[in-house]
Amino acid sequence: MNAAYIRAAVRRHGTLVVLLVFVGVVSVGTHRRGIPWGDDFTLYLRQAKGLVDGNVGQVIADNHDNVLLAARANFSPFVYPWGWPMLLAPFVRLLGLNYARLKLVEVACWLTAVGGFHRIFRRRMHPVLAFGLTAAIGTSLPYLRYTGQLLSEMPYMALAAITLWWLDRCRGDGPLDMAGRRRLVILGLLAMAVFNTRREGLAMVPTLAIVQLVDGRGRWRAIDWRAAATPLAAFAAGVVGLQLMLPSTLAPELTGSGLGQTWAKLRGPFRTAFRDQLGFGSRSALAWAVFGLVAVGVAVRLRRAWADDIALVVFSLVSMLIVGMVPALSDRYLMAVTIFAVYFAAQAVAAIGEFVSGLAARRLSSGFGVTRRRRSAQAPGARATPVWFAGAVLAAAVGSHLVQIPAELRHASRDNARGVRDGPAAPYALAGFAAVLGHTRRDDIVAFSKARAMTLFTDRRAVQSSEFQIILDRADYFLMRRGSTSSQPLVSDQQASDAGLVSVWSDTTWVLWRVPHAGRP
Repeated sequence: MNAAYIRAAVRRHGTLVVLLVFVGVVSVGTHRRGIPWGDDFTLYLRQAKGLVDGNVGQVIADNHDNVLLAARANFSPFVYPWGWPMLLAPFVRLLGLNYARLKLVEVACWLTAVGGFHRIFRRRMHPVLAFGLTAAIGTSLPYLRYTGQLLSEMPYMALAAITLWWLDRCRGDGPLDMAGRRRLVILGLLAMAVFNTRREGLAMVPTLAIVQLVDGRGRWRAIDWRAAATPLAAFAAGVVGLQLMLPSTLAPELTGSGLGQTWAKLRGPFRTAFRDQLGFGSRSALAWAVFGLVAVGVAVRLRRAWADDIALVVFSLVSMLIVGMVPALSDRYLMAVTIFAVYFAAQAVAAIGEFVSGLAARRLSSGFGVTRRRRSAQAPGARATPVWFAGAVLAAAVGSHLVQIPAELRHASRDNARGVRDGPAAPYALAGFAAVLGHTRRDDIVAFSKARAMTLFTDRRAVQSSEFQIILDRADYFLMRRGSTSSQPLVSDQQASDAGLVSVWSDTTWVLWRVPHAGRP
């Protein structure tokens, strides 16, 4: 590798590398000690531990029981997609349940996503706008904070960005079916990896199909149909192969799911989620303005470069349709869609700047009697105006993010100085789990407000219910948090006595009750 090549690489990628280093440092600075309550992450970690320990079957069986014993059936898939647990597994093997270090994997995924999105944007925008848009996304506090979780959104966005970038690369020299079999197989396997990280990754299938149709227009007889089918065949083969090795829930049957959920969310929760992820808080008017820009940007790009951007439109819309069907109201399901919405809004701003610039140039030219030939000669220079207009808007967005970051870092530092955040890693929670380990047997079933967390920390199957009778019928023990009605019944001493519950351990936060059963002492 010669010096000229290195200098060229620094000139081409140096600014992006500086941005990624900054984003990485700030991401780590926003992390709080420990992990918050909410047990989605616990199943991911338990699946990762299952891969390390070689007891995947036991993990699946335990979570089957957790789901089927719960008062609300199907509150969780039996098994999450294996993509994120597979990525976590080697780090869990090396680091154990060290949350601070495991969060660095999330940071690495976010940096990969940011770099991948930059490559996608750069192909479709002026380099200045592509970098400004990437910086606006990479420095967004909702995304920076989210690297402090151990959930699948960051790896999902990283894989989605890589797959869409690879799709662009496959189409760089012509229609997709002419890309070469090896590239098309890789494309299909990447799409499979997206789907096996989050199920809304299924949106990659219609995306690839639509791209094939777009690239085939006007040349149906010349299409290499075997090559055209290669990425979809590789996707299907990859899904089946992984499913045979590591079974998972391909199509979760969640209570209350369906298209009606998507329609209901479009009328309210989705708008709130986009507003929050864009960092607008309660400023609804600004959010509505951005929604309008997104619609304009989609219309402009489908008119000017629909062959390039149809993949982004289809992927975003189908992803939103799929996540909307899930009954849970979770903003994080839309994080990838929001990024593409911001891209189209930026394209709209650039188009508006171009329109205003062109209108002003025409008026100026007509006022001074400039000939058509001279106006045409001036056009290339005039094109800089919309670039810098849109660039100024993006710079303002980046500036607003940078202003907020110091306060966020101070808050994180202050929170960390106070100790571990409230959650399953807090000392009081670990004391409760230790009591369960000390007073119960491996085959006992423990009622707890976060069933999957109980199973991760104690290897006990669990019941999650707010109904006291279900706990009496299905559990052997009940770890109750004093003063809380969240996903548990708050049982008084008198109620416990009337039901025959026996306190086997307690402290200021917890009471561990033994549930009476016929024939058991």
